[in-house]
Amino acid sequence: MELRPFDVSDEALVETLQQQEDVWEFIGTFPLSAFEPENRMFVITDGGVALGFAGLFKSQSEGDDFELICATRSEAQHRGAAAWACERVMAWALDTTKLERVIAYIDASNHPARAIAAKIGMTEMGRISPDRIRYVKYRGG
Repeated sequence: MELRPFDVSDEALVETLQQQEDVWEFIGTFPLSAFEPENRMFVITDGGVALGFAGLFKSQSEGDDFELICATRSEAQHRGAAAWACERVMAWALDTTKLERVIAYIDASNHPARAIAAKIGMTEMGRISPDRIRYVKYRGG
């Protein structure tokens, strides 16, 4: 698998993911501005085939923080692609770009995403609503 920078030609991938209810139900009101250049979004590929995307976008609710996000096509789920991509994006964010922390908001019912957050060292920091959990990972932590 590989990560490559998201570009305008990948908008069709996002449209495909939006049509897959089992994917987009957890993304919800994801701001498409996340694909603007100031954010860091990557396409997850395997053998040249786009499986989904992962990356960081400027938080709309957390000041200067960046949020981790990942979505994979239905047919690519449960193959480790999301965990692989999130692990690499998190390492890049904390080690290369030197962000102090990365946050993620995950639906309480999205058990696979919650398991990935735990696997990559994110800590549950409480609920922001009955259905959304805030996770955080600090550099050096």
